Amino acid sequence: MTYEYRCKECEQTFDVIATVAEKAAGIEPECPECGSKETAQIFGAVGILSSTGSGGGFDPGPPCGPGMGAGCC
Repeated sequence: MTYEYRCKECEQTFDVIATVAEKAAGIEPECPECGSKETAQIFGAVGILSSTGSGGGFDPGPPCGPGMGAGCC
């Protein structure tokens, strides 16, 4: 899988390719720009694929907000 990271030192973003097992074992990526190991994984929005509807199969899911209930966001 590909994981996106951001360097806390120079703000560079970069991708790391690792297996799920490698990620679970605790990879410590190094910034390719400055060499720092002070990095943080970036978590983007996740869409939900749907086989219904006319949106081409992509459904971003319901928006989160006040009153949406437990488990939202």
